[in-house]
Amino acid sequence: MEIWLNNISIPVLPSEYQVQSSQNNQSETIIGIGEVSLKGKRNLMTVSFSSFFPLRRNSSYCRRGSILKPLQYVDAIERMKQTGTVKLVITGSPIRMDCTIESFEWGENDGTGDIFYSISFKEYRNVGASKSSVAQDGLGESAPPADGANQETARTVPKVSTQEYIVKKGDTLTSIAKRLTGSSNWKPIYTANRAVIGGNPNRIKVGQKLVIPGG
Repeated sequence: MEIWLNNISIPVLPSEYQVQSSQNNQSETIIGIGEVSLKGKRNLMTVSFSSFFPLRRNSSYCRRGSILKPLQYVDAIERMKQTGTVKLVITGSPIRMDCTIESFEWGENDGTGDIFYSISFKEYRNVGASKSSVAQDGLGESAPPADGANQETARTVPKVSTQEYIVKKGDTLTSIAKRLTGSSNWKPIYTANRAVIGGNPNRIKVGQKLVIPGG
């Protein structure tokens, strides 16, 4: 899987992404029949995920190739948010659409220079136009072809495996990472479980169930 915003590839994949799709249906009551459902049009789709921009590239969790500095990613996304629509592509999924950036929250919380962020998108419906333009920021690479256009490349993308782990007394994210992944780098585990752990990676609790990326 890869995630692209225009021609910028997200350097560290999130452990998951959320898609919300709803239908604008209505209910009416008809005498002699009762309540009936009238099918409406599809509402705009939303997509959201969380991850981090690393200060230094680490091959154990970063995409292949060079990466930008964290604040370069932040600046590029802020410009996308202000200037118009963004082409969002998640390879290996049906998500390939023009959208707007609805929210982008980011910050540094561990003193390493890595920037953690959460971002959400809403599908853009271009009414009355035959083509939609995609803003270019000039910092990234060529966006990937549509799924199926390059079968050889698609077959070479490795799958990321995960496992679950229950926190025990005396555990830290560093000790868990070293035991289960062979590396003391705890940040991918924290990113994948931030909703469970909370804002402080040093405060894990006995009994918490963690997802271990690459485990």
